Amino acid sequence: MQTTVDGLVADGLDLGFPLQRKELERAQMKRLRQTIEHARCHSSLYRKRFSALDVDALIESKDLAQLPFLTGADVVERGHQLHCVSQSEVVRIITMYTSGSTGKPKRFSFTAADLAATSEFFLRGMASLVDQTDRVLVILPFATEASVGGLLVAALLRGGIRATGLWPPPDVSLVSELIHARKITSVVGLPQQLLALSSWVGHGQLRTMLLCSDYAAESLRRRIEQNCGCQTFLHYGATESGLGGAVECSQHCGVHIRESDLLVEIVDSTTGEQLADGLSGEIVLTTIGREAMPLIRYRTGDVATLERGRCACGGVTARLCQMYGRLQDCTLADGSVISSQYLDDILYQVVGLVDYRVTLSRGDVERLDLEYIADSGAKEVGREIDQLLRMLPEIAPMLGAKDSLPKNMQQVERFASTHTLKRTILDLR
Repeated sequence: MQTTVDGLVADGLDLGFPLQRKELERAQMKRLRQTIEHARCHSSLYRKRFSALDVDALIESKDLAQLPFLTGADVVERGHQLHCVSQSEVVRIITMYTSGSTGKPKRFSFTAADLAATSEFFLRGMASLVDQTDRVLVILPFATEASVGGLLVAALLRGGIRATGLWPPPDVSLVSELIHARKITSVVGLPQQLLALSSWVGHGQLRTMLLCSDYAAESLRRRIEQNCGCQTFLHYGATESGLGGAVECSQHCGVHIRESDLLVEIVDSTTGEQLADGLSGEIVLTTIGREAMPLIRYRTGDVATLERGRCACGGVTARLCQMYGRLQDCTLADGSVISSQYLDDILYQVVGLVDYRVTLSRGDVERLDLEYIADSGAKEVGREIDQLLRMLPEIAPMLGAKDSLPKNMQQVERFASTHTLKRTILDLR
């Protein structure tokens, strides 16, 4: 089955179907030129940045290299200068608090048309894994107007698909009971939450799961599928991309990008140079057609590869592959580097591990503390985590003697409020 994203992009760019890659890219660049003209006319920041730009010279995606990058710091300090519509036309503002000494938030604004485009992507993208025979449970924030969960539930209902939201999620046993009672066949949520749920639901009830909002290690996906017999799909999105960004097709060869709304580059995170397809680098987003607050060459900090060849499903929309999310590397005292994604790939091999959090601190020596949640009855999880960590030269020196489990590793029922919902390494050094 061809990805449903192709049809979305064809409609969004006023192209015929089936899509042709060259026509798609020409239409994207035309939409880019229109977006830049819109931004230059209405945004004081873009007016200054693009005052001398020959917009008509932007013909191919490689021509984006002549445009300056936009960063998170730009949004924090000068986000109000990016606005291209009056405040009365803004229907949703999403505030994201950043780490660091200033603590200033990033704010992103959306018009009704901006959110409508996201809603359409949600409906069409979800058609890769559900249809009108399914009942969908969305375990994401949904009560706030135009929240990601709310937009998704509303989009599915509009398409005739029965859907309901649930947030915050109660104990997994209660969620499992709800799934069986309401005959839920598909669930959307964070990877670690769906892993915990998969151990309770059992085989035969769920047909699909969409893993979103955090990095999903391959080992974690395989364990979910083994636990409950469902098929897992990945979604890539962020507030900056308009909440929705790209979704996997049935062939699982990467996530298909909503290219009617997003133009994606992969660049070297150090030099900023554009990288060829298949090379891993930083995702740079350009929102084409967005009204309220266009982001032109926005550096996300996320890491992936880009593939523009035809997918095994037959689709021609570009795909993000090998997605590692927003890498927040921690450099250790010996110069080695670790990240939560690196640890995910290793630790989720442990059967029974549901979730974990790592804290780095420094007293007389550098110290790593690890808290973990395990399935009921999984007795050897701590010992297996310890064995895996001792195989890592970056971490083994911080674990002490080998004759017993380290005191800085403990099983918990829930994590302290100092930890974020998403897995990150809490660095207190």
